[in-house]
Amino acid sequence: MQRHDLVYLQAHESYSFLNASLPASVTLAVDDMIYSQQPLTVCRQDMDNVTKVATSYIEDGRKYRLALTLPKLPQVVTTPLALAALVPQLPTAIQQHAQKFIDCCTRLECEVYAYGSFANQYFTGLSFVRSTSDLDLLIVANNNNIAPILLEIAAFNRLARAVADLKIDGEIRLQGCNDISFNELTYAIMFDIPTVLVKTLDDIKLQNIDVLLGWNTDNYEHFIRSNTAATSTEASPAGHLAAY
Repeated sequence: MQRHDLVYLQAHESYSFLNASLPASVTLAVDDMIYSQQPLTVCRQDMDNVTKVATSYIEDGRKYRLALTLPKLPQVVTTPLALAALVPQLPTAIQQHAQKFIDCCTRLECEVYAYGSFANQYFTGLSFVRSTSDLDLLIVANNNNIAPILLEIAAFNRLARAVADLKIDGEIRLQGCNDISFNELTYAIMFDIPTVLVKTLDDIKLQNIDVLLGWNTDNYEHFIRSNTAATSTEASPAGHLAAY
């Protein structure tokens, strides 16, 4: 079980709301969501002897971010929502590019998942996505050679902004458990910042990039040169973004 995983509670599994002052209509709605097998999301486990999960709900234009506790480990846990399943619900201008990005990630031995507003809307049918909503992605890297995937994420982000006014945000997962904002990691590499914030299932900590990635100086220099070149050619039809 990792952050962003999906939990499908079964009829015999109990749960409690952390916030005891929620409107009855909200708790009843979440009860119905669980009964209809809409998933809960695994979040950071900062409480003893329980499993903490989260969900979101909208009522009368108000968005509720809800935390629940489970007294036992959930029986059914799956990976997050695959971005591929979400493609038909993305802005039309970005759908083909999103599929090409997924294909590229697959070639680079990475899995691509979605969470946040787009995933919440996919599961609930409620209007979570606004004009200002980011597309939150979880990129699970299955090797330590992440420079190519960071370049592809940056390129996809620039293209999504250009053609759909959509910002790409989210995390890259290393070593199966270390989640780092891919935008923050790219920024840290570009501007020689030695540490980044790393989130695991149970902890949040600053970690040295050299230790986290094991990159040498040549790797850094190649990444910086490549990312700078991609940025400078983003508006050109023959540039890096033409791949999408």
